[in-house]
Amino acid sequence: MKSKDYLSVQDQYSECLFEHLEKNVYASGTELRELLAATFNLLDANARQAVSRAARALVIRSSSPFTFGHGQFIYLYNEQGLNVAMVMRISKDSRPPLYRLLKVMLDNGSIISYYEAMKVTASPGSGASTKVETIDDMLKVLKKLNLVYLQEDGRGVSYILFKEHMNSGRELVAANEIPALIENHYAKMVLDASLIPDILRWLYQANLIDNNRTIYRNKKTPGTARVHNKLTWDAFSYTKATGINPSLGAVSDELEKQTLVVLDVVLSGPYTQEQLDGFLARVQINLHAVRTGHRKVMPLIFYRECEERVLGRIRKMGLIAFEIGAVFGQRIYEVLSKLQAVNELLAAGGDMGSSVKSMLKTIRNAGQDDALKDLKGTLFECLMYPLLKSLYGEASMERGKTLVTKGIKDAEGKYETEQYEYDYIIHSGHPRELVFVELKGYMSNVVIPLGDRDKKNSLKWFFERTVPFGATHYQKEISENRRLRAVFITTARFDEEGELFIAEKNEGRLKSANAATAYERYDLLKLLQEQGFAKELKIIEKYYTAAEHKKEKKKAPQKITEEPQKVNARDFIGDVLDELGDRDVLPW
Repeated sequence: MKSKDYLSVQDQYSECLFEHLEKNVYASGTELRELLAATFNLLDANARQAVSRAARALVIRSSSPFTFGHGQFIYLYNEQGLNVAMVMRISKDSRPPLYRLLKVMLDNGSIISYYEAMKVTASPGSGASTKVETIDDMLKVLKKLNLVYLQEDGRGVSYILFKEHMNSGRELVAANEIPALIENHYAKMVLDASLIPDILRWLYQANLIDNNRTIYRNKKTPGTARVHNKLTWDAFSYTKATGINPSLGAVSDELEKQTLVVLDVVLSGPYTQEQLDGFLARVQINLHAVRTGHRKVMPLIFYRECEERVLGRIRKMGLIAFEIGAVFGQRIYEVLSKLQAVNELLAAGGDMGSSVKSMLKTIRNAGQDDALKDLKGTLFECLMYPLLKSLYGEASMERGKTLVTKGIKDAEGKYETEQYEYDYIIHSGHPRELVFVELKGYMSNVVIPLGDRDKKNSLKWFFERTVPFGATHYQKEISENRRLRAVFITTARFDEEGELFIAEKNEGRLKSANAATAYERYDLLKLLQEQGFAKELKIIEKYYTAAEHKKEKKKAPQKITEEPQKVNARDFIGDVLDELGDRDVLPW
């Protein structure tokens, strides 16, 4: 810039804008016009012209053609070579959400999922009429600075990555290592979400939440946001607990009289200051986003590890935080470590039996069978992967798929959506079949009812609701002569009506060429024996058998000598089930 003794009027305006952006990296056109108006007593129209002239003279850079909130341009500091470190340094005080985003990306080795970015930046969802800066606004600026890019994995999960990839040790990562980086990060996301249902069950049993209005991040779709009041949460529910809620629980049946409960859950690594600040920002936005009255919110944090400095801030802010070991016992840390290994093995197509056995043993030894019911069900899904691979050979398999259909608008103008989760979707080539698989890892004393299409966790819910819904999403494959099939596998039993229903289905169009339509407990044990999966059979007998059935003599084949030919994570899963115990694993 010129010496201040020789500045023209426009040069003075440009100097002011340049110095402001030098400190703040970027600003909206409105911010810059207000700055000039306050500094030089300009009218808004004159300030607008001054900003435009500075941009045309390349003193500052315009984000054109990118527009931001309310259709306006963002103006950038016009200096070459801005890097991540510089943007972090400048934005730490002036743009805290941007700083938090970049800091967490660096801590994660140059990557963050779009879901996690919305959390840490406290970004409102699309369509929100708010002055709060959105993650998309920030990404437009970072792209303009050539610092980040977006990439989607095969599951439809979006990630934000640095152009220059650095691992957590700040070392450059080669481009061919990026797929592994994404897979590892996805495994961390699954781990973060794995215990949320069990945490919610624990809160419900303590009468801290009402399970009728509970929404949570699902381990099968960890990149899908759970949104309330336009903000992203790991889980949310409501409480009418007396003392927490202003009115007595007995008179708080109406939602308006209850207190919103929001959760932040981080189990794949330490809970950091940036994650805490992002959570606090979302809570504050939620509290103040009303024109009259006030909202009632109870924030809860669940963490695996946390620095004392961050814990001190949590205490100072009066937040309620639980170390996960205080909830499920100290052995939960061993469970989490093994669960991460299971996720990585599954992603790599490795043998699951040993790993699952190890986890079940850990859960049983910890006395947490009842508390970790959902996790035990998840381990059964992992345990069945080798069996399905054996039955369907080289078929491609999708695990943990959620299918969603957007419906019509309701009275408030919001779209009603319908969605269902599928444990496995198998695309078989010989013969050409599309197979939907439902897995239920329950204890032997559980009876799965026939039910009807409106009763969850029943046979008809799967065969008459979930399967037809899934078929609508694969019409192209079905129209190309790929036959629709369904398989229901459980360690529990069916009621009498269910047994008759399945007998009919085994004679019908949904029966696969490679499997029966359904396997209840003893059918499954027999199948495992026939296919040579000795360890899987023993794991089920040991960890999915109720105490009153332990001495029963009616079991699948007594002795198996043939070992499975392909898969090896069984012992690990069995050890984990040892830690869980002999209790019912039905959802609460």
